[in-house]
Amino acid sequence: MLNKQALQALTDEELAALSVHSEEAEKELLTRYFRLIRFHAGRYAISAADAEDLTQEGLITLLRIMKQFDRSQNTRFSSFAQTCIINRMRSIVRSQQNAAAAEETLFRKMEETGEWIDPDTPESILLQKESYADRCTQVMEALSDKEWEILRCILNGATYAETAERLHITTKSVDNAMQRIRRKMRTAQQKTGE
Repeated sequence: MLNKQALQALTDEELAALSVHSEEAEKELLTRYFRLIRFHAGRYAISAADAEDLTQEGLITLLRIMKQFDRSQNTRFSSFAQTCIINRMRSIVRSQQNAAAAEETLFRKMEETGEWIDPDTPESILLQKESYADRCTQVMEALSDKEWEILRCILNGATYAETAERLHITTKSVDNAMQRIRRKMRTAQQKTGE
């Protein structure tokens, strides 16, 4: 286990290699790239809520690519990371624009025919999206380090048994942690629903 100063002295490439086994290395890379992610999120976002969503997507992308980075390709991690993060944000923005265009067409047809088939309005959709982002933030803040580690394994496709084996705990401990995580998610949903 490296101390903070030792981690700060490592290159991004070294941290990416260590991140496979070291949560501290992972956190150091997240810290280093947070401003860059926020910058690009601000460039591509239409609203503050979109910027927050894109920031979260950028952080998730960074977490994912740390494990995929191949030092043998003689590519700098910073170039690889920035390219992946920007591509993910562009993809999300394109998807949102396509969805908005389809929604616009639907609303126009509904107005023309006088049929309001879909009760959702753009305002209610935006409120739902903001509420979801708030819930995600509250859940992330409420999780312990161990719960976050377990959730990350499960989200990466590991079974409870595989997660237990990776983290050297029992399957029952993984199950209990997932129940706590679900309770925290429900609590966050109830708070934002008030």
